[in-house]
Amino acid sequence: MRTDARRTARPARNAGVTQADDAGPSGVAPRSRREDIIEAAAECFSVAGYDATAMRDIARKTGMLAGSIYYHFASKEEILIAVHEEAVRRIMNHVCAGIDPSASPWDRLLQASANYAEVLVAERKFAEVVVTEFPRRRDDALRAVLVSHRNAFEKVFRDIVDDLPLAPWVDRTLWRLALLSQLAWSVVWYRSKGGKTPAEIAVHMVDLLRRQTEAE
Repeated sequence: MRTDARRTARPARNAGVTQADDAGPSGVAPRSRREDIIEAAAECFSVAGYDATAMRDIARKTGMLAGSIYYHFASKEEILIAVHEEAVRRIMNHVCAGIDPSASPWDRLLQASANYAEVLVAERKFAEVVVTEFPRRRDDALRAVLVSHRNAFEKVFRDIVDDLPLAPWVDRTLWRLALLSQLAWSVVWYRSKGGKTPAEIAVHMVDLLRRQTEAE
């Protein structure tokens, strides 16, 4: 039976329960079972796709019984929401960490774009959930939740693009979406051997748009 995404948007049950209360010898707290499920689900969705992944596939990755997952997540949709949210969080943190707020708009865009391209490759299994699963047809309630995750991240690029000295005829929304689409899709075809690095690809993409649209 399909679960309404408006229900699944609530915090997962027992989200704060971890495998142990104390940090280990390294001083880092052990990952919670909920985090294990999110990691496993991201890998399953990346390899097989969300629709082809069953709860038992995710459970197998974590070494759990399939029924035990429902202690942490009420449905597969709820897991997708959690994976998507974690993916956007990782991407946004990496992108924002490398932006110099005092730099020129073009330099800030280069920094943000290079960081975005790098994290898409570094966090590939999470990135593919955002890039390939989000565009697929979902019900309105689920899609609204996923869009809310993306809005904060896209605002980073929206603010930079709004500051760019572009020609008067340029539609800045379309300009931004064109760049983000080019960068996001690179995770699908990028290969590490030979060719440009992710950052170099991003710089080249920005340069292509800049040459055609910068104000004279």
